[in-house]
Amino acid sequence: MGRRRTPAHPGPSGLPGHLRGSGRTLCPVPGDHPPRPSRPDPRALDRSDQARRPPGGGGGRKTQRGSATSTEAAVHLLAALTPDRRLVAQVRAPAGTSEIDALAALLAGVDLAGVVLTADALHTQTDTATYLAEELHADDVLTVKRNQRALFEQVKALAWAQAPTLDTTRARGHGRAETRTVKAIDLASRADFPHAVQAVRLRRHVMDLRTGKVSWTCAYAVTSLEVGQADAARIGVLVRGHWGIEAWHHVKDVSWGEDACKVRCGHAPDNLAALRAVAVVLLGRLGQETLPDAIRWISYEAFTRPLDVIGLC
Repeated sequence: MGRRRTPAHPGPSGLPGHLRGSGRTLCPVPGDHPPRPSRPDPRALDRSDQARRPPGGGGGRKTQRGSATSTEAAVHLLAALTPDRRLVAQVRAPAGTSEIDALAALLAGVDLAGVVLTADALHTQTDTATYLAEELHADDVLTVKRNQRALFEQVKALAWAQAPTLDTTRARGHGRAETRTVKAIDLASRADFPHAVQAVRLRRHVMDLRTGKVSWTCAYAVTSLEVGQADAARIGVLVRGHWGIEAWHHVKDVSWGEDACKVRCGHAPDNLAALRAVAVVLLGRLGQETLPDAIRWISYEAFTRPLDVIGLC
């Protein structure tokens, strides 16, 4: 007897690119112990279709706090994502090393020529900007905060009041109304930071629709993109896309309990993180309003719908 299919199935067919892969290893991930057969090397999971380079991407870090013990630090993972939050590569940052050290290992083997890479302020480093531009031939949009005090003060002191607002977007949701404005100033070699040709300011005004209270935040970035390569609207989209990585981490923590997961042996934390990332992508394609809604939809026919979603029918 054949298995009954669910009607009007909204899910994708076929396995995701993360599992198909091209046979090219993206990120060697060290483990604390030799991998067991039930815990495959994450290099077998973190593969990407190299025939399709993403037009942009960002990096995010995640400390799995539940994996810490009284004698060992928590597992710390650094990941590269596409704008639609697909996991391209992932690497573990060993104890005693920094994310800056792990970045080169993360991007090794990934074709980034012509790609725009976004990163948070921790990676706004002269060595990183030089490595991306001169060795990987990639462009960047890097957040500027006070960890690079000289650069931050220089960018903040630019004539933003006189600069025209080049892009404005408005959105409503979750009881808030947001207005985002973007300004960009050509640095014309004035910044003492490699390959930075434009400075960007993103200002976000948020109104609570229930109380009427208004708040605002301001963020700065520098980019190697020339004015002719990217206008303020595109740069604003890139920066907002990078902010979405934090939402991606929140989803994994709240919906999958990743932060509370106590698994730490061998490659298991890395493999589970990669599988959770694949699940987020697959469930996001179901057309449900939220990820919890998608999980509930799957659970209503738990023996059939998961197989439909990944195309094993």
